[in-house]
Amino acid sequence: MAAAQEALRNQIESLLRMVDMLDHRYIHAVALLHGANNVITAGLGKSGFVAQKLAATLASVCVSARWMHPVDALHGDAGVVGEGDVVVVISKSGETPEVLRFADVMRGLGCHIISITSATENALASMSDVALLAPVIREMDEHDILPTVSTTSALVMADLLAIGVLSADSDPLRRLRRSHPDGMIGGTLLRSVADVMHTGAAVPRVSEDTTMLDALVEMTSKSLGIVCVMRDDRLVGILTDGDVRRLVTRGADLAASTIAEHMTMSPVTVTPTASLHEALQVMERPERQIGVLPVVDNEACVGVIRLHDIVRLQV
Repeated sequence: MAAAQEALRNQIESLLRMVDMLDHRYIHAVALLHGANNVITAGLGKSGFVAQKLAATLASVCVSARWMHPVDALHGDAGVVGEGDVVVVISKSGETPEVLRFADVMRGLGCHIISITSATENALASMSDVALLAPVIREMDEHDILPTVSTTSALVMADLLAIGVLSADSDPLRRLRRSHPDGMIGGTLLRSVADVMHTGAAVPRVSEDTTMLDALVEMTSKSLGIVCVMRDDRLVGILTDGDVRRLVTRGADLAASTIAEHMTMSPVTVTPTASLHEALQVMERPERQIGVLPVVDNEACVGVIRLHDIVRLQV
């Protein structure tokens, strides 16, 4: 147990050191990737798997990216590489002969080289346009040999590059909508709240002077876990089944009160045109998890959406 805890501390400390290393070199690397026509990622061994992940992540943010085995590149695969392409090479030591030969060939083809290594000074970094450092305190095993901390640090740096490219876009969600038409990501980005919200008679609603008992009847009959308190069509408050449980726990006299005495005023809401992704972000805020939201359009309550509705859509 102690050894595992120490190994984890080494990983955490390595990542914390990376924070101070995100400087102009990182910005330069992101700019190269963002403006690239094609990106090639490469690495040997475990670093090769990190390079494959980087290529896949870049592709998911609409960057033309592919992984290439450094040795295969020297036996024909380099034929797809063009002048001006950006090549990201991942190597812990930065001294692996096959990797250095690959990088040298890529430079000869007119490519820009971005390296990710764990050594402060190495041959690969010296031949790179941008040399990024993924620091390593030590690997997780007792002999400091097995690639573990080094691959995780390299993976984090690779992910930071992909996120940097996405963030550099004026409309990053446009890229994600294009590359994720299906699945949870596509479902939440391409559909709006209006597509799944409950509307009309299905929405539990009462006026401010409604008794708590009558409000509970309305909440129970509609089975959405909420009742909207209305003044004409304008939403003035809500009461959820969670609120009711807390009131009962505190011993509140529900029989002798109106909903106006217990409702949440100025509740969190969402618009019908918001994407399901935006609705999920509102519902899953760390400070407070929300299972159901009133949908408001120009102060008028036009529906209710539940977290369950969004999840069920994906199923």
